[in-house]
Amino acid sequence: MEQVMTIGKISASLMLVACLAVGALVGACGQASPPILAEEVTGEWCSGSGDLLTVEAGGKFELVRLSPDFFAVLHEDDEFVDGYLLDRDYGGVQPEAGNGSWTFGETATSPRVRLEFDKLGSSVNPPSGELIVRRTDEGEVGLFGYESDPDEGYTVRFLKC
Repeated sequence: MEQVMTIGKISASLMLVACLAVGALVGACGQASPPILAEEVTGEWCSGSGDLLTVEAGGKFELVRLSPDFFAVLHEDDEFVDGYLLDRDYGGVQPEAGNGSWTFGETATSPRVRLEFDKLGSSVNPPSGELIVRRTDEGEVGLFGYESDPDEGYTVRFLKC
């Protein structure tokens, strides 16, 4: 009888340990990543397309080495950019750099960085742009620009340099 009670206690202990282990795993797997803060978007960002974006804590930004990919994101229509708009607003030459002010905000779907250009090449009326802020699969914060439907994938991705 005593042996049955000991086996019962061992079984109960093993069951408790198993439940705790499974609970910890489920909790860890189901945990949301921490929210992204505005401070996390300051610094130097490099894109795979060659852009260099410096986001300053004081609300200013500078963009150098502007790529055709990010230029298309800023104008949201690649065909239009290649023709009429490029001639009309930029004298037929794609700008290489720009600067302005930025703001960080939340939307229903994700945080975003809004770029308001004071200057972009020779344009007298530079565009504004928006980058979606999210964590990569590796947990890094990234800035993602989409030319059209986000379901089709990003056009340009910035990661900290």
